[in-house]
Amino acid sequence: MTCIAIIPARGGSKGIPRKNLAEINGRSLVVLAINAALQSGVINSVLVTSDDTSILEVAEKSGAIAIRRPAELATDSAAIEDALIHAINQYSLSYPEPQVVVLLQPTSPLRKASTISRALQVFNENGCTGSVYGVTECEHHPFKSLIVNGNTLSPVREVEDLSRSRQTLPRAFRQSGSIYVVSSKEFQNSHSLFNHPVQWIEVDQDEALDIDTVSDLETARQIARNLDV
Repeated sequence: MTCIAIIPARGGSKGIPRKNLAEINGRSLVVLAINAALQSGVINSVLVTSDDTSILEVAEKSGAIAIRRPAELATDSAAIEDALIHAINQYSLSYPEPQVVVLLQPTSPLRKASTISRALQVFNENGCTGSVYGVTECEHHPFKSLIVNGNTLSPVREVEDLSRSRQTLPRAFRQSGSIYVVSSKEFQNSHSLFNHPVQWIEVDQDEALDIDTVSDLETARQIARNLDV
C-alpha cells in the first residue's frame, strides 16, 4: 500500500508573516511536520505543496518532495482540497498513484510521529476505506451553544441541553487539525476528506494546538521547551 503525506505550506499568512517558516526549538513548522512523517515509519513519500520558493527549498533539504503550487491555489480563499488534488496529480506524473493520502497541516507542530502510525493502523483495520480524523474533545460542548436568529437566540439542539450536565450529553469532539487519512481514490472522487465510514483517533490538547496567532506560537514554544520536542 503506497501512502503519501501531503503538507500544505503557503508562503502567505495574515496572522504571522511567513508562518510556516516560524521556528520552534530551532526547527520550522514545515520541518517539524516533515520530520514527524518521516519518523512515523508508515509514509512512503512526503510532499510539501507551496507557492513559496524558500519553503520548497527547505522541504527538499529536509527529505520531502517539493510541489510548486499555482498562485490561484495559494490564496486565502482557495480550498485545501484543490491544493491536495493538484499535489497528488503532480506526484503521479513521476511515481505510481498513491493509494492513501495523509494530510499533515504544519500549523499543528506538536504532532507526534506515533500519531501518524496510529492513524494508519486504524485506517488499515477499517479496510482502507473511508477516512480517519484526528480529533480532540471539545472544550465547550456544542449542544450548549446558541445560534443567533436576527435579534434572538436559539439552542443548537434543545433548550434543556443548556442546563444539562456535561456527563449526560454525548461525547463531542472537534477536528484537531493535526492529521487526516483518506483513500486517494475516494478523496479525488468525492473532493472531500470526510468519507464514510469516518473513524477517529483522539489526540491530546497539545497535539491539537493550532498555530494561528503569535500567542499560539509562543504557547507551542513553551510546551515544546517543557517536552524537549
